[in-house]
Amino acid sequence: MKIHRLSIVFFIVTLVMYVAGNVSLPITDPVESAYALTAKEMVISGDWLSPQIFHQYWYDKPALIYWLIALSYKLFGISDFAARLPSGLLGALSVAWMYQLVRSISGRRLLAIWSAIVLGTSLEFWILAHGIVTDMALLLASVGTFGYAYRGLAEGRTKWIVIAYLFAGIGVLAKGPVGIVLPGLLFLVYAGVMRSWRMVRLLFPWQGILVFLLVAGPWYGYMYHTHGQAFVDGFLGLHNIGRALESEHPADNHWWYYLALFPAASLPWTGAVIYGMYYGWRQRSDFYLFSMIAGWGTILFYTLMATKYSTYTFISLVPFSFLGAVGIVKLLRIGADRRLWWILMGPTFFLWGLLAVGSYFVGWGFWYLLYVLVGVGIVLLLACYFNGKRYLLPAVIGLVTMLIAGVVIYEGVAPLVIRRSSVDYVPAVEAFRGQVYYYDGYSTSLVYYTDREVIRINSDYAPEEKRSAVWNGKYKMPIVSEQEAYAHLSKEQALVIVPRRSLKYLQQSPLMGLFRVYAEEPGVIIFMTGSGLVTMGDN
Repeated sequence: MKIHRLSIVFFIVTLVMYVAGNVSLPITDPVESAYALTAKEMVISGDWLSPQIFHQYWYDKPALIYWLIALSYKLFGISDFAARLPSGLLGALSVAWMYQLVRSISGRRLLAIWSAIVLGTSLEFWILAHGIVTDMALLLASVGTFGYAYRGLAEGRTKWIVIAYLFAGIGVLAKGPVGIVLPGLLFLVYAGVMRSWRMVRLLFPWQGILVFLLVAGPWYGYMYHTHGQAFVDGFLGLHNIGRALESEHPADNHWWYYLALFPAASLPWTGAVIYGMYYGWRQRSDFYLFSMIAGWGTILFYTLMATKYSTYTFISLVPFSFLGAVGIVKLLRIGADRRLWWILMGPTFFLWGLLAVGSYFVGWGFWYLLYVLVGVGIVLLLACYFNGKRYLLPAVIGLVTMLIAGVVIYEGVAPLVIRRSSVDYVPAVEAFRGQVYYYDGYSTSLVYYTDREVIRINSDYAPEEKRSAVWNGKYKMPIVSEQEAYAHLSKEQALVIVPRRSLKYLQQSPLMGLFRVYAEEPGVIIFMTGSGLVTMGDN
């Protein structure tokens, strides 16, 4: 298997893009902090096989993401940068592999280049390449599974199918059974559309199944051997079957949820993706048919699931990016009527304008560079458009969008992330030696940063989210009721962190009579209880 030189170039360039700025992004609640803390406990405990959080076994996700973050901690020290590094690395590998596979399958360099660029510069991809989530690992596995399985079916060669099973094993270690169930369903549908029993037989080589079991089997076997039914009930029952049958967040359970997210995820290339779908339908090549099945099949699959998360359909960017490249290459090749180029320019102007207007309403950031880049980008696009150099439009869009994204990361995302993290009030908590409580919520990032036990106080006055009680088993943080908290807080010196959004509920509670203000931060008020109460200003 030949590694194309541009694959290496894509990897290096995108790795720099995705890693730059991570040092200024603290760990956020509630998702990122759970993965960062679990990996930290893995390093500290020395148990790299059974994930733990709050010193309890946790079966939310398989071990791959924790291994990657923990390995980063071992190499670079426990830090925010190290926690974010794996997603940046996986993102760069995904872009490089996208180029590699499209080039190998199609034999068309230009199509492969734009497939990689569209994937690597799409809005959702850019965001998650800086995040601490499992989805980027699943996307890399999906690039390999989709690409090699398709190549194996197209060429009738078991070798590529076996490699696809290897990537499917990685996907199952990254996200769970969906790493093989979803690709398997999509390829069966594709074989059905192609009316090929030969393809169905090719999909199940014993060598591929063996490779899959060798990759994914050892960890799952160990977990079942060590934890037995508790692992089956927690991992498979709650976090997989439970998510499919019982909505974790019923307010988001709308049939159109992913259809609404689809246009935003691919910005600024949404128009190119849609045009690629339209143009490709007229040609209906095999690769086009599979890409349509993989993209829309993924959206349909997760639409049928009870739980909705914005990142679940993330892997649909893989086939949709290829379709976007089809649209771009078609525009470049046909010397299209200039009105067609608004297919690219319209969504681009929308994204740039949205970021510029949005920055005006936020209370932080130095945005003048953003306004300059948006202005320069618009001038360049219009100059290319009116001066007959429309073939430069995709390159200008990709370059300027990346520069704008860099500014947004530094000036907009970093301050916003801080507001979703405990990092600002960590010093106040570290200066206090008593027990720490969190009212009407929890902050895993506070445990990550301070290594302190934090007990959640369930409010009697805050409205409860209407959802199945089965989801109560998801949370591992120590929890007490208001009555239990009152019994402790009336006798001991403690800190109670209260989100400002929950202050109105606390004011209705008898607990309020026990408190004095210890410190105030933009997102929270920290109270102290017990004898010898002082405020931070009194020290």
